[in-house]
Amino acid sequence: MLTKTMIENSVGLIKTYCPNLFIFLNEMEFTTFLSKAIEHTEKNNGRTPNNNFIVTFFKLLNEHKSNESDEIRNEFGYFNYLLGEFDKYENKKEFKNLLLGVLYNFKSNNFHHTLGEIAVCLDLNLIRKFEKYERILDNQKSIDFEFIDGNGKLMLIDVLTIDYKKERYEKEKIKAFLDGRLRVKFEDKSKDLDSDTKNKIFVFPILSGFTIEIIKEQSEYLKNVSNSTIEKDGFQTFPPRAFGNVQGTFFSLFTIDEIIDPEKIKKNYSQHGV
Repeated sequence: MLTKTMIENSVGLIKTYCPNLFIFLNEMEFTTFLSKAIEHTEKNNGRTPNNNFIVTFFKLLNEHKSNESDEIRNEFGYFNYLLGEFDKYENKKEFKNLLLGVLYNFKSNNFHHTLGEIAVCLDLNLIRKFEKYERILDNQKSIDFEFIDGNGKLMLIDVLTIDYKKERYEKEKIKAFLDGRLRVKFEDKSKDLDSDTKNKIFVFPILSGFTIEIIKEQSEYLKNVSNSTIEKDGFQTFPPRAFGNVQGTFFSLFTIDEIIDPEKIKKNYSQHGV
């Protein structure tokens, strides 16, 4: 049961570590989310899948109390940064839909994947117009984002976070692994669609768990992944990005060039005090 003290503590925690959430949600909407989250965990014997938003929120609460690390607070700091950046752009209604989808996805949502989706949406919004979150296609598949590019053309974009176990790395197998994951995602979203719609679908890959050494060794391949096309390899994709942090505090989606050349990171993110 959600008590008044729990509500006050939870709202206070968000105001401390992620105040920009309240740009898009009011306190009543956040309280409703908390009630639904607790109801969900009670129905599942106090459990919910690891690393979704509510689990991460509980981790934030514990970290705040113990003050033994900053890992989760840093993640929420980046979350807060992304929300603040998006406040500069139009179509806040669809972005709010994205946030609500994130909050209420108790079953399968992963907070790291959430940060990736929001970061991708923000990155694409720099030179494209954000139209809609969660577009349902004619084949009844849901795709993450609908954008309009600078030429007025529709782009349908699905974010794919590729979680990788570095101990399984084999240099000669990485291309087949990544191409396979991208192709499966593209084919799943584009199944039974006409060619015109297929030509509008793109996958936006985020690399998770890849070391700097792996990315450097595979840099030439990774920088050319986006050259794949429907006709050539069966899918269309943006160049992959990877999460990283600068001096342990600022998280961002970095390009392959930024990862292999730290000087570019310093230059590109100097405005953040790095």
